[in-house]
Amino acid sequence: ALQQAVQATDRWYLHYASGLSAEQLSERLHFNFVDGDHDCMSREEMLAHIVTHGGYHRGAVGRIMAQLQLAPPRDIYTRFLHQDQPQRREAS
Repeated sequence: ALQQAVQATDRWYLHYASGLSAEQLSERLHFNFVDGDHDCMSREEMLAHIVTHGGYHRGAVGRIMAQLQLAPPRDIYTRFLHQDQPQRREAS
């Protein structure tokens, strides 16, 4: 169920982002963070934040695992690419 929900969210983001014009991407929106702080960011800045924010959490989990003397999983972008597109490993 989690995998399906993540895939649905991914599809929504791809559909949303691909439909934005340059003017819409640069539009600045006012909002409140969950802690109540106010801010203003462009849609482009918000999307960049979403893309990079997960990396912060993944790094934090890696630090916690190291503190517990657990080996973090090999969870790197290059591994994903090679599993998703094995032809990349072919010699040129």
